[in-house]
Amino acid sequence: MKYHSHEYKIDSTQSNKHKHTAKGYCESMIGIGYFHIHLFYGVSSYDNHTHYFSGFTGFPIKTHNGHVHKINETLKRSNMHKHNIVGYTAENISYNYYGEKKIKHKRWGLQCATLQKI
Repeated sequence: MKYHSHEYKIDSTQSNKHKHTAKGYCESMIGIGYFHIHLFYGVSSYDNHTHYFSGFTGFPIKTHNGHVHKINETLKRSNMHKHNIVGYTAENISYNYYGEKKIKHKRWGLQCATLQKI
């Protein structure tokens, strides 16, 4: 599978009488071919407070036009409360115009896709 990214936009659960929206792109891809996951991270702000979030997607779930990944994470605690986000990346994926170079992570032995200009 070529290096690609997924867009996501997921509303959080309600806590402290409000919700947050986590949105961004899952770009960093770890794995080989169909057995890959993505790293996601970001910041969500509402009413003068901020929650940070980060995590890894689940493995690909095949769809009619490609695949999606499940995101299930907790926004970091802020102002004495926290939120959960559960949803899926968009089915549309974006390919880049760079080559793909696989490197092996020293600590975990995972294959990581890194970009190099061709």
